[in-house]
Amino acid sequence: MADRLVRISSSLHAVPVPGRRHCAIEPMLPALLRGVIFLSVLAAPFVAALLAG
Repeated sequence: MADRLVRISSSLHAVPVPGRRHCAIEPMLPALLRGVIFLSVLAAPFVAALLAG
């Protein structure tokens, strides 16, 4: 059992990567960007109509 714990704790998954910081908002950024692009494409004709008078 102790041998197994040593193998699990020394595996690559348990070692943090020093160059990369994990952040909770990082996975949300692409979805947020897609949402902003989608809404701006939807709003473009309405904004153009308002500007045209």
